[in-house]
Amino acid sequence: MNIVKGVADLLRKSTPSSPAATSGGGAGGGGAGGGGDGSPSADKLAAAPSPRVRFSDSGEEGVLNTLWQKYENAIDKAEKKKSLQVFVLHFIQAFKDWEPHQIDQSVDRESAPNDTVLGCSGGHPSEVILILVQEITQLTSFVTEIGSSCPESSANLSEQSTDLGLSTEVLTVLECFTIVTRSVHNCRVFSYYGGVQKVIALLKAAVVKLKTLTSLLAADEQLSNKTVENMRMMQKILVYIVTIISNFMDLEPAATRISQAVSTTVHTPPNKYLATVTPNTTRRYVPDRNWQQKAIVSVMEAGGVNWLVELLRVIRRLNLKEQWTDLSLHFITLYALRSTISENTRAQNHFRSIGGLEVLLDGLGLPSSKFSVSKQSFVPSDERSYILELQILSLEILREAVFGNVNNLQFLCENGRIHKFANSICWPAFMFQEFNQQKFLDPQVPNWKIDRQSTGTSATLESFPSPVDILDTTEWNEYSVKLSMALCSFLLPPNEIRYCPGATVVTQISLSISLAYWEQCVRWIIKILSTVFPCIKACASDTELPNHIMILANSLQNYMLCTFRKVLISAPVLLKSFREEGLWDLIFSEKIFYFGSSEECIHQIVGDTQNDHSIDATESTGSKSNLADVNILQSEAISFLEFAATLNENTNNLPECSALLNALEYCTNSPGLVGAILKSFHVILQLATEQTLASFKSLDVLARVLKVACLQAQELRKLNCRDDLNGNGSQPENVQMASLDERIKNTRRCVELAFHLFKEYVTISDHGRTLVLHNLNCIECLFDLFQEENLRKHVLEQVLALYRLPPLSSQDHAAKLQLCAKYLETFTRAKEKEKDFAELSIDLLVTMREIILIDRVYYQNLFRNGECFLHIVSLLNVTFDEAVGEQLVLNVLQTLTELLAGNDESKAAFRMLVGVGYQTLQSLLLDFCKWLPSRKLLDALLGMLVDGTFEVDEKTTIKNEDVIILFLNVLQKHFASALWACGRTAIAQGVNYK
Repeated sequence: MNIVKGVADLLRKSTPSSPAATSGGGAGGGGAGGGGDGSPSADKLAAAPSPRVRFSDSGEEGVLNTLWQKYENAIDKAEKKKSLQVFVLHFIQAFKDWEPHQIDQSVDRESAPNDTVLGCSGGHPSEVILILVQEITQLTSFVTEIGSSCPESSANLSEQSTDLGLSTEVLTVLECFTIVTRSVHNCRVFSYYGGVQKVIALLKAAVVKLKTLTSLLAADEQLSNKTVENMRMMQKILVYIVTIISNFMDLEPAATRISQAVSTTVHTPPNKYLATVTPNTTRRYVPDRNWQQKAIVSVMEAGGVNWLVELLRVIRRLNLKEQWTDLSLHFITLYALRSTISENTRAQNHFRSIGGLEVLLDGLGLPSSKFSVSKQSFVPSDERSYILELQILSLEILREAVFGNVNNLQFLCENGRIHKFANSICWPAFMFQEFNQQKFLDPQVPNWKIDRQSTGTSATLESFPSPVDILDTTEWNEYSVKLSMALCSFLLPPNEIRYCPGATVVTQISLSISLAYWEQCVRWIIKILSTVFPCIKACASDTELPNHIMILANSLQNYMLCTFRKVLISAPVLLKSFREEGLWDLIFSEKIFYFGSSEECIHQIVGDTQNDHSIDATESTGSKSNLADVNILQSEAISFLEFAATLNENTNNLPECSALLNALEYCTNSPGLVGAILKSFHVILQLATEQTLASFKSLDVLARVLKVACLQAQELRKLNCRDDLNGNGSQPENVQMASLDERIKNTRRCVELAFHLFKEYVTISDHGRTLVLHNLNCIECLFDLFQEENLRKHVLEQVLALYRLPPLSSQDHAAKLQLCAKYLETFTRAKEKEKDFAELSIDLLVTMREIILIDRVYYQNLFRNGECFLHIVSLLNVTFDEAVGEQLVLNVLQTLTELLAGNDESKAAFRMLVGVGYQTLQSLLLDFCKWLPSRKLLDALLGMLVDGTFEVDEKTTIKNEDVIILFLNVLQKHFASALWACGRTAIAQGVNYK
């Protein structure tokens, strides 16, 4: 392997000359490998970083001081070795729970020189650290010799005893160093004596040895017990080594009690286990904040990063071959790598050059085939949890290696790595789903159930050997949120990622990362989501997802929407990238938007993991939450698109309006969603008026919105019919009735919202009504909505406004003619469908007279060309009761008067239709007026006779001669009816008289 020995472009301050080159074997005390013959020289100790630390003379430190003096005074090599081991054991016991403090504030300086600190509250004596460094040198030599003495035949190698000869004494030296490196002062001394180079050399030797042992698996599947034991022992050694390196680089030690982790051979309980591999809560005091950077540089220059990556490769190889691996080793190696690459572009580039990105990407996937459904090996619950934690940790460190680095991110976009990444982060969910399917298909597998009513563990599984047991809901929620946040952290710092509902005010984020990285990362994440969600959708049966997959999907969707919103606030220019990668199509697709997420599920995701940011579902969705059938995810998606469409920097919101319009047309069977989208359109039109008007025109939004309103109106009429058929019933029927009433209410509200959007558009736009006039689809929909009683008055107002537009061109005249034709068709449609036909016809006739008054001659001719007389006269060919019938007759006659007044062409056309003397009209009136004709009817005929209002006191002229015969015949009917009534009354009185 080509090991990069240094990072030349990382700046370091010069340090005092180190005695590392001369402190190898002959300068210090003895150890496991023999050691030196004497104590550290006075020159070396004097030159060590100040202040010098001495053991105090009391308590445990006094005992340690005595033991150290005994070690220094020992002459015999064996005696010196034994004395050192006794000292180390007591040292570990005394400082097992040691937490260093600021060395200048918590020391006892009584009877000590100015450059000496009495007591080990902030560090340990330099001579002790020097001897420990020399012990590491001896151990490295021994491990290297063992590795180089392996025979060439792998078959023979598997049979021979490969006992490393590692005694407990050597392990205690390493454990002692995990304590020493908790202190910054000790780390400075450690670095001064060449400890970094020595521990990296030991790391190299141990990794090579473990790799050699691993290679035996390919040659001999039946390994000897001694070989397996040696592999375990080497992993224990590596745990100590990597912990020392991690402590040296990180201000927060990654393992303060590592002995607890390696003392167990199976699995440590979660609370103890995680305490060994997660950062300690107490930060070490670092007077020079550049120390961490210097420490990281020294580790990199010594080749530490290269061998940590190689160690991950070996661990991966062991996992794939289903061999035992120490999970703590995996954890601590990842933490050590995080320290080296976090917020360091050059370190990130170096990490990529040695294949670190590929190793981390492999670590996201299925760790071993024993987790597959085909394997009938039992995976304990604790180990399964650790595996999931490892995946999250690997993802977080991959983020550290990529964040802000365009070249590293480009690496993840190449050669099919996007699909690999997407499949890797989802393997737990798909594995559980595959396992569940096998259980249901295999009758020999015991049944399992999820207890959603329990307050504790939500999922229970009966005892049986299986690849995995089912995660409880809380644990899976936490995993889903961590995975979602880790993925979002590629775009934003982790402290900026939280669940923020659409109603929450989100401020702009100031970051030093380049816009090029953000753009590439946005595209990368969208491609990942476009790969993940089709796979999630494939797990569904009909319209329902398995519970655990729904939790994961909802978590990903909600956190990504919130993150995208923050990114768009901080960098609106990225809206172009969102569009080009098809984000709107992805969000408003069957894979996300239309695939319902339960409100309960979202509350679990938010409440279980982020109590400080927990929200109320009703508040989160704003005004949209009051509408039925709208879940939180759908509301957030609509809110996000609304936000994008109304950005100040968005000069053309056509793509956003198009996506929202497509969603509106797709979900017409859900009145709640329809209402939410219509409300969003209303907000967009208000906040981005100019852009939205242009988009509405290009997309023909008004016609399509009115079409949706018509579909909702049709559904409303069906629901009303069902409501009329249902009567009083049992309690279940009453519940259904309540649900039906709610749906009727929501559907009616949708129709009103759509019409309100139409009104707002034609009011705001200068040419809105002209566009509507020339849009035949809009006209048809308007007259369809006329059938809705609650909208009838408003529709007629809009129609009247269209008639008021001046006909400035032949196209305008043709559009007006079409409008007249649709208006007149409404009489026929109303006659066929409406129960209240008479009232509806009266409204149309009244409005028609108002239209004629706008421009009498123009609209008389227009209606005549539209064959208005046939439509109006046919209204009388229906049977009505006396009160309603009289009102209809009067309105028909008044409307005919307005249509004929002063227009000879119209009179001629009407005469041709009904005959001279209006015989057909006379026949209809006489048949219609079976009761006594009223005074109002006669007045209406007189008005028709004079083309206006007949006044008795004024001199009038007959202007419509055809009405004379009509009037006389009706008058005759009136008098005949009056005489017959009088005669019948007289006869009745005569009979009574007799």
